[in-house]
Amino acid sequence: MAHPAERRCGPEPGAPRFTGQKILIVDDDRRGAFALGSALSARGLTVLQAATGADGLAAVEHDPAIRAVLMDVAMPGLDGYATAARMRRLDQGAATPIIAVTFEATAADRARALDAGMDAHMPKPVDVPRLLRLLADLMN
Repeated sequence: MAHPAERRCGPEPGAPRFTGQKILIVDDDRRGAFALGSALSARGLTVLQAATGADGLAAVEHDPAIRAVLMDVAMPGLDGYATAARMRRLDQGAATPIIAVTFEATAADRARALDAGMDAHMPKPVDVPRLLRLLADLMN
């Protein structure tokens, strides 16, 4: 039998809504990105996904409607730190909030994410209500 909290299907009462706002998840783990994207789209967000840092950079460069980026830091090739630093140099990415979403959850990992130009650090597994509050703060 499922835990009572696991039976809830709808969004949390009083949680922020984001109807029509677009975010980008940059993560090489497609299953994890899909699960997180599904939870966020239930709150009204339009969720785009990129599996590589290069694809994330291209998405931000070509889509000015992206309001925030959720960035995995441990990706092969161009990791999330380097991707965020490059994103900050793009006209479209200079002011876009970037949140590190990662299993790397030490104080040093948080500091490294902030030093790379990210606005916040969110450990995995993601506390979705906390992420929604953070997105509401950063996107307004």
